[in-house]
Amino acid sequence: MPILQRAKRFAMFAVASMGLFAGSAHATPGSCTDPIVFGTTISESGPFSTLADKWRKMSEVFAEEINKGGGIEVKSCKKKLPLKFVIYDDQSVPATATSLFERMATVDKVDFFVGPDWSSLGGPVPPIAEKHKIPMVAANIATPSFYERGLKYFWGTPYPVVPRWSERYFDMLSKMDPKPKTIYFITHDNPVMKAITGYWSKKAAEQGLTVQGNEVFPADLKDFTALISKVRAAKPDVIYISSFDGASVPLVQQMRQLKVRAMDVHHAMLTGSLQRQVGKDLEGMTGELSWYSGLKGPYAEFVDRVLQRSGIDMFDYIFTLGRVGSYLTMVQAIERAGAVDREKVREALTKGTFKSPAGDIVFDERGFPTTNGAFTIQMQNGKTSVVWPAGVATSKPIWPSPTWR
Repeated sequence: MPILQRAKRFAMFAVASMGLFAGSAHATPGSCTDPIVFGTTISESGPFSTLADKWRKMSEVFAEEINKGGGIEVKSCKKKLPLKFVIYDDQSVPATATSLFERMATVDKVDFFVGPDWSSLGGPVPPIAEKHKIPMVAANIATPSFYERGLKYFWGTPYPVVPRWSERYFDMLSKMDPKPKTIYFITHDNPVMKAITGYWSKKAAEQGLTVQGNEVFPADLKDFTALISKVRAAKPDVIYISSFDGASVPLVQQMRQLKVRAMDVHHAMLTGSLQRQVGKDLEGMTGELSWYSGLKGPYAEFVDRVLQRSGIDMFDYIFTLGRVGSYLTMVQAIERAGAVDREKVREALTKGTFKSPAGDIVFDERGFPTTNGAFTIQMQNGKTSVVWPAGVATSKPIWPSPTWR
């Protein structure tokens, strides 16, 4: 690389870094006059940015809405204290996130950590919280093994967790008429997606469904002809696609082109991004959604207001409830502790059950949530409809799906 070009790149990096660390806030732990400061990183750039690029605005609006009510109730102060965020862009890079959380602990001296997201960051970042004894409620870190390291300052609120991912979908299948008898799994070669298939293929068998196969494909596969031929030959009643949305775009398109037939095609990560890329090919498919506007529950109106002001649609930003859940959990832990005290908040997080719009968040002894599930959705006439559980559904499931018959 020419020297001048290297110099320009270094200059650009220096400017970016200055902007990255601007606006730091120095918190005073235990203060009854200073704001309570949450420190976090958001993947505003890099490969995860499409999932999180509106979360800075959402975090700011969250604080504004909390502060409209006076702030967070702190009993030892006999008043409410305002909430403030320190936010940096982790660039979707584990090393960057780690250094930024270290900075927030030592330079910004934030009171508590919320976030980060993604399993790639879930390995190296939580030990920073442990090192500085700062309670951390992470967001979308769903890999259970990261909670098995004996960490005492680490909790997470991913939605949904693997053991609850398709719980309501399989409940729906058990009540459909005609009842499906066979199922075929197609799995993106990714640790989370393989975990989903591993868990729910066993549950399918326990429920009486015959698991006819599981085809695993790499993320860069473009020609699915051979894979689809195997699925077509099996003639399953249900096809379950366990994949990130981007990796499955050509799969869904080619399934339509090759006229795959089934009672239902289920996608574990059915999203607005996938819909925009495949259009009408998504019609009739089912999937999961962690929460939707209009569903009654604790903090539902508050969260709905935050999302509306932030311009966030849950179908487009499917991991948003994990983020909001981490904020809500930390707020409740502080209120229960009654002080801006890290050890008292740690104790509250260890023993507590916390409220969210989608139901209670209950942590096990590892800090892993045992209750975070999802609602079953179906694409009906180009729109997202919640079809299960029946008691909260916005529409009845169309069964069998006519577009796949």
